Amino acid sequence: MKSPLLLLCSFLFPFLLHAQIRGSVYDAENRELLPYVQVRTGDTLILTSLDGAFSLKAQEERGAVPVHFKHGFYKDTILLLQPGTTTQVFLTPLAASLQEVEIVASPDHTAALTETKLLSRAALEEIRSPLGEPDLIRALQSTAGVLQTGETKSGLFVRGGTNAQTAVLMQGVPVFNSAHLLGINSSLDPDAFQSSTLYKSAYPASAGGWLSAYLLTEPRAHGVKDHQLKVGLGILSSDVSYQRYLPKLKTGIYAKAKSSYYQLLAKLYDELQVSREGENTLPDYAFGDLNIQLTTQLPGGTLSLMLFGSNDRYKAANEKITLNASWGNRLVSARWRQSLGSTWLETTHGFSHYAFAMEHQRHETDRIEQGSSAWLSNVLLGFPLAKKGVIETGAFLQMLQSQSVARNYDTEHRQLSRDVLSEQLYTSGLFIQAQLDYGSFGLSAGNRLYLYNGSLLPAPGARVQYKNTNWASPSLYYDRTYQFHQQVNVLGISMPFDFLRLASRQIPLQQADQLGLSLGKELGRYQLNAGLYHRWLQGQLYYPNATVLLKDYAQEFTAHKGRSAGLELEFQANWQQLKLNAGYTLASTKLALPPVGGHTEWVFPVQDVRHQLNAGINWKFGRGWQLAGQWFLQTGSPYTFPEGLLPVQGMTPGYNPVPTPQFGAYNNIRTPPTHRLDASVSYRRQKRRGWGEWNFGIYNVYNQANPYFFYFEVVPQEDGSGRIVAKQKSLLPLTPTVRYTWMLEL
Repeated sequence: MKSPLLLLCSFLFPFLLHAQIRGSVYDAENRELLPYVQVRTGDTLILTSLDGAFSLKAQEERGAVPVHFKHGFYKDTILLLQPGTTTQVFLTPLAASLQEVEIVASPDHTAALTETKLLSRAALEEIRSPLGEPDLIRALQSTAGVLQTGETKSGLFVRGGTNAQTAVLMQGVPVFNSAHLLGINSSLDPDAFQSSTLYKSAYPASAGGWLSAYLLTEPRAHGVKDHQLKVGLGILSSDVSYQRYLPKLKTGIYAKAKSSYYQLLAKLYDELQVSREGENTLPDYAFGDLNIQLTTQLPGGTLSLMLFGSNDRYKAANEKITLNASWGNRLVSARWRQSLGSTWLETTHGFSHYAFAMEHQRHETDRIEQGSSAWLSNVLLGFPLAKKGVIETGAFLQMLQSQSVARNYDTEHRQLSRDVLSEQLYTSGLFIQAQLDYGSFGLSAGNRLYLYNGSLLPAPGARVQYKNTNWASPSLYYDRTYQFHQQVNVLGISMPFDFLRLASRQIPLQQADQLGLSLGKELGRYQLNAGLYHRWLQGQLYYPNATVLLKDYAQEFTAHKGRSAGLELEFQANWQQLKLNAGYTLASTKLALPPVGGHTEWVFPVQDVRHQLNAGINWKFGRGWQLAGQWFLQTGSPYTFPEGLLPVQGMTPGYNPVPTPQFGAYNNIRTPPTHRLDASVSYRRQKRRGWGEWNFGIYNVYNQANPYFFYFEVVPQEDGSGRIVAKQKSLLPLTPTVRYTWMLEL
């Protein structure tokens, strides 16, 4: 323990003896704070923090010091600054404005490539999603390399991975399940974040523990510089948010609460239907979110606190079945960032818990309770590396816990069975990442070293980029990732029934190695990006029915290898009032079964979607009017179809055997292609102390019947045989939406 402390002190103490130049860097147009701006003076190079702040030692004892500010999307700026002062720096954007969704390469923001996607505060404000509810997950599903496997899947299936292999992090702390409204939208409200970044590759070494991708979100309180109240009214929910900046305390406060009233509409509708048909037709469903954030500037550092909670409740009943369920998240995160000369120290601590409970009653009663928890601590130390870059190193500790209880009762409510599972898993280790800039060449290399069950697991990563202004900027990268848990969805798309099984003797450890090449080219207002990747997967599970992971806790599972490869193409065009974007993904994902007779059989999981095409438009016209539209088309995903019928004799004597579907090969067919167009028109009117905005939208403009789920029926034939018929259930037809938002400056 002494060695890390001595190493830390050796880095920190020399910088305490010099005069400091401190300040914050802003966007000159919208006054947003800018993170990751390169700040250089003499031999010292640092990056601004997430809240745009910088602090560096003076290189001269007297007089003003030239300080160079550099950012890939802003004009280079050199200022003469006096040591011992605090200043505000405003950078002028280049032609590519941050008002759109930007695609960037790495934290230095020097090129637009396919590895990473950044949404700025302005881009988050423009998000519109199904049923008029702003939704970060839905917005990112239109990204090349991110697929949708169902009409109501609210997760991110990235480059052949499942939604459970993408980490959703709120200020470094994972949200295990963000699904709302049976997957139609999520609890990730874009209004609650200052920025979000999706890493599909070129992962920062400070993040780990998931296999495919990382969605990093930063709290809105980082950018709060005013005092306002905002109220939103939609067709499914209403929300109210409050933000305020306290100059004397240098503190930003943000709070938002959201609650649905779908349950009231469903109750009224059911009462009408009961009087007519005698049966309830809509479930009793409700959801709510709460987000509280605080960021305060203290001498030399920034403290950021975040509290998040979500809750869902679902009740449905008819003549044959009743189903009651509830699920929700609880999350707390605290981050401290300290500037010590040109060195910065950042520590993050947090806790997250997800719980699910369901009671299903038909003849017997099944009750299932699930809980997943994570405690984590992360410490990061950053400092300049010679004159050409920066280096970040640190340590982490994480504990995962999973608890599952399954009970079965008879009609007299006597307990027939009870299965219990409780698992804990500790992972810890060190990480280091260096970033160098040699003129036209950029190099980023790092390693995340895990201590797992007494073994050391290295997760190296490297990326080389050549910045060419005449042709295209290529980037070559390699990454290795691990996942120490299987996050399983038992009931498919019908309910957000995710729970954790931790890597152990029964559940394999997952590993992925990814190699990729991307190209980016900017032609004035046009941006073209292309990328190729190949992933080698280990420790993948293959099962036709995920309930085996729930009830048979002692069962051992075979680890399967897999392959995933793809091509990603992206196009963006940006005029002053019009923005266009389009993307195409060609991908293939497969898993290998154990060899039989020397032959390896490959099967295709549900996330094997071969083609996806999407296009979007955002047009500002007139005075305060805005038109937005998003369209996608994708080919079907694998699905399991019965291979035949088997006559099964019932329990009642004298009755003929019932034809029953028999299943053989898993995922033996593909579902039909799906496509949908969503569109909206908004009108914002400026008022004396704020603004009001109406948003009118249409979900599923041309009424496409995309499947919510598939089911099978056996149709009796005249000769006494049966024929299997596949049917699909579609959930939402053409649906108009309306939302009003009112913002008041206080």
